[in-house]
Amino acid sequence: MAKKILKNLFIYIFSLICILPMMIMIVYSFKGIDGNFSFVQYGRALFQREDFFIGFWNSIMYTFVIIGINIPLSLLSAYGFSRFKFKTKGILYCLYIILMLMPFQATIVAQYLTLKALKIIDKPMAVMIPNIFSTFGTILMAQHMRGINKEILDAGRIDGFGEFRLFLQIVLPVCKSLVYALTVLIFVNYWSMVEQPLVFIKDTADMPLSVTLNASKRFRDIGFACGTLFSILPILLYQFSYDDLVNGISIKGGVKVESLDNREEQGKNKKIISKIIVVFMISMGIFTLFTQKISYMMTPNVEVAQVKSGDLKSNPSDSRSKSLGYYTNIVPNSCIHQEGSDSVIYAIMKEKSKSQRDEVVKIVVTVIESNGIEAAIQGGFSSDTQIIERTTKPLIDGMIVRVSDNRGAIHGE
Repeated sequence: MAKKILKNLFIYIFSLICILPMMIMIVYSFKGIDGNFSFVQYGRALFQREDFFIGFWNSIMYTFVIIGINIPLSLLSAYGFSRFKFKTKGILYCLYIILMLMPFQATIVAQYLTLKALKIIDKPMAVMIPNIFSTFGTILMAQHMRGINKEILDAGRIDGFGEFRLFLQIVLPVCKSLVYALTVLIFVNYWSMVEQPLVFIKDTADMPLSVTLNASKRFRDIGFACGTLFSILPILLYQFSYDDLVNGISIKGGVKVESLDNREEQGKNKKIISKIIVVFMISMGIFTLFTQKISYMMTPNVEVAQVKSGDLKSNPSDSRSKSLGYYTNIVPNSCIHQEGSDSVIYAIMKEKSKSQRDEVVKIVVTVIESNGIEAAIQGGFSSDTQIIERTTKPLIDGMIVRVSDNRGAIHGE
């Protein structure tokens, strides 16, 4: 009795440790700037962050293309390994196992050089092609198919079934649960991939959401809500295929007999979850359309000032006034903002993507001298840096802006 209680206590503690990060993320996603309960993070994520949906649909594209090709290839390859005999079968199967066990870091150089030779580096296909031919599914399927009763296949051959018909009408239905389970495992793996896109792609517009959330400064204030939304689809797919994950991953294949009530219950659960998934995907599509329009309206218009060099006069309107010194970086005082004890400027940098949008970068500077209208500063910027002087909305590090010549824009805070 004591051992059972201790075992259950260990399981509960371990489960709590595993689920704690998810719980913290969900709880903090409902907190606003003031720390009170609020939906502001979700509002900003779903209506003001166009990049969130660009990353989301990129992730959908990568995972669905990889799964849509890898699963059929894995099934056909596994059937070949489990049913046919050929000279290099053992060597080829060992090679598949070695490739499955080798981490991405061990093959990164070879993959990069190959993709570069194929002239698809810096393109989405550079991420898709290596993962399409992943050998994990083949190994798992082959082990399962070896356990299928040969008498069932022989009976099919007696009835006149060819190999392809045997595969479609006998082997595939037997492996259905494993196919569902493998689909979920592959989806979760590539839904959260980070290393491959970072190595093979430079354009931020082609990055999946897993990379965008980690690399972009635009999600710092809504990171918990974005992480929660990012986790919804894998959780739904897990719920959809829960029974298949429990029963499907088995080294031994064969026809499994289940009770009618159990199958009906599983069918009802899958129908409910599938409807939720469809509603979620449609909702994300609607939010995408709304966000494109809303984010355009919410994008600040800014006016920039160029850094200049020369004498800093005590009275800029009088050329004969006393010189405060010669400086190489002089900007209007309206470009400088106080954030606590730091003086900062907001500069314009071109985004590293095809769209080449204007992105705000916050730079901490030191004010050397000022005459009340202009100031000499130094910091991590060059003389040709465009510095924001006026803006129609408060600025955040990493946000996208539109550079405007409108002199009626208000001063930034």
